[in-house]
Amino acid sequence: MALAGLSACGVTTVDDVRVAWPDFKQGAPLVLPSDPAQCPDLGGTYLAAGELRGGKASVAGLSDLQRFLANALALPDLQDTAERQWQPTAAARVTFSPAAGGWNIQAEDGQGSQSAALLRQRDGAADPDPADPPQPPRVGASRYTGCTQGRFWVTARRDWHQYESMGVYRYVALLRPQQGGLLVSVQRESHSIGLLPWYSSDSEQAQYWFAPATMRP
Repeated sequence: MALAGLSACGVTTVDDVRVAWPDFKQGAPLVLPSDPAQCPDLGGTYLAAGELRGGKASVAGLSDLQRFLANALALPDLQDTAERQWQPTAAARVTFSPAAGGWNIQAEDGQGSQSAALLRQRDGAADPDPADPPQPPRVGASRYTGCTQGRFWVTARRDWHQYESMGVYRYVALLRPQQGGLLVSVQRESHSIGLLPWYSSDSEQAQYWFAPATMRP
């Protein structure tokens, strides 16, 4: 497992895939090369609770596959609502099923709550949500998807503003099948700027394996 290699020019390696991070202040999207012929088969049902394979356990709630898809990767149809909340048990699972242009995702928390979303394979283009049209570069959340080197990749960016401060969270996730389960490798970058001016940044990587649901009744 090759998770990370960092250089001074903003290039990292995530699961053996080179990632070139653009200057976050310019608002340019983080986009990887994409070729539909290199898409993996992600179909299967996986336990929602993952096993840490590398990096830091604190990264973006990645230990829970449904929470990671809903929050870090900003799939709104998986997010909690007043009528439905994700409260996972040991039987919680997430199913990926092939669909036209991507993957249908269904999450079940093991006690009756279900949610579903479509994660599109956009071949390097933006993946707008039907109820949330594409936002200007500095507002809201944006997501891009594609395939490369046998991995399905997703990048997401979420900007925030508070008083005179601003910041951004950026994620790149690479998904691929492994040993009957799903291997997810992630890097999270955060940056913030204030008035003084002050600047802070942080970067973390993690890799989790989600076992096939058949491994647990």
